[in-house]
Amino acid sequence: MGIFFGLFGALCFSLTSVLVRIGQRTRPNDDGVFMSVLVNVVLLGAVALFVDWPAWDTGGIISLIAGGVIGTVGGRTALLRGVRLIGPSRSNAFLTAAPVVAAFGGWMALGETLAPIEILGAAMVIGALLYLVNARSRGSLIGESVPLRHYLIAAGAPLSFGMAFVFRKWGLQFFPSSVLGAWIGAASAYLVMLGIDAARGILGERVRSNFGSVSWWFVGAGLSTSAALLSQFRALSLLEAWVVGILQSTQGIWTIGLSLVFLKGDERIDRTLVTTVLLVAAGVILISVQ
Repeated sequence: MGIFFGLFGALCFSLTSVLVRIGQRTRPNDDGVFMSVLVNVVLLGAVALFVDWPAWDTGGIISLIAGGVIGTVGGRTALLRGVRLIGPSRSNAFLTAAPVVAAFGGWMALGETLAPIEILGAAMVIGALLYLVNARSRGSLIGESVPLRHYLIAAGAPLSFGMAFVFRKWGLQFFPSSVLGAWIGAASAYLVMLGIDAARGILGERVRSNFGSVSWWFVGAGLSTSAALLSQFRALSLLEAWVVGILQSTQGIWTIGLSLVFLKGDERIDRTLVTTVLLVAAGVILISVQ
């Protein structure tokens, strides 16, 4: 079941990127983070009302807060900005580096070990997705030239997400509730985001633009992200952090498929895509066997 939740979470995160990209077409100054995270807080908070609280653990709570802030403020902000700058498929494909960060952090902080078959499966997944990134590094559309700094922004996402996996995994060991863990992280991140916007003097305008004319694409992105977070936390409660990172790194594949349906013209089905899908599938199968 951990494999299922990890992959389903990746699919939902990919859907978030596609929905945000559609919403960004009419919102030139809004990447969708404000509304999508607000929906996370409200929806996850509603679900949290119906679950039992485990015994309070300050260290676990702090770790979940840190994971939420790092993953949402750092990771999701960079990811959704990358969606605008280089397109959803390649922005999500950069997440192939997240498992490397998660594996190193899990080894250092959680004492996680790597079985040989898991290492082989991980190498296949990461190698395949890196191959995809390299083959699709010329822009979202044919002939488009993308500045290097746009790729550097997108590259900030896997670093943040990888560390977030470790903090969330650590927190769940001492405060074992997937729903509450997801809500605590989302709520903490949202408060930090509001503080940042307030310090920049743009909070009022942010609120007016989001509630004066609601983008239902961003609302839908918030719903899909909520499902993704619940699935991710459930996977973290069943699997090692770096394995969840590997499963979540398949977002690049899911996003390409969804883009072909909802963002026609941005992606093409070619030999590179087929090869990548086969290698990723083989790598995930090896991990699930272990």
